[in-house]
Amino acid sequence: MTERRAVPRVEPEQRIKAKIKTSLPAHIVDISSRGVQVEIANSLRPQVPCDVRIQLGDGEVTLRGVVRRCRAWAFGVNESDQRVLLYRAGLEFEEIDPESLARLSSTIFFNHSASPPADPAALREAGAPAEAEPAPASLPRAPKRGGPVKIRINAEHVRKILRRAKDS
Repeated sequence: MTERRAVPRVEPEQRIKAKIKTSLPAHIVDISSRGVQVEIANSLRPQVPCDVRIQLGDGEVTLRGVVRRCRAWAFGVNESDQRVLLYRAGLEFEEIDPESLARLSSTIFFNHSASPPADPAALREAGAPAEAEPAPASLPRAPKRGGPVKIRINAEHVRKILRRAKDS
């Protein structure tokens, strides 16, 4: 299958916590400069805007996004150690301010290096290649989607999960 994403995703090496809609705990599955996939114990409604608060080592970054999809994924354990159905949701970021992009880049997009990437001007003066610079703050936007929202649940997948839960 050919890759259709405009920006590659990064799977964090460490588990990164987030909060959706200010109070729903989530974990980041993968992230790019245009969106994030989270694992969450609540279903999110597609096409609804929401805030995503990503907890980093030096504080948190709050980004505005739109839920593009949300699917039942697997059974797991929530923050209260209760067995729950987990969902995987894909959120597309609206505009990212340059400061937030720089903080995400230094923490996630640059392989969790111990020190943040150098200033782009300093990199150019040192003769570093252009690829070493952080991603630009203004990214091309995905085309607006219209029409009805379709939610697909694979019944056989849910049955398998329920059987495994029953057997264990």
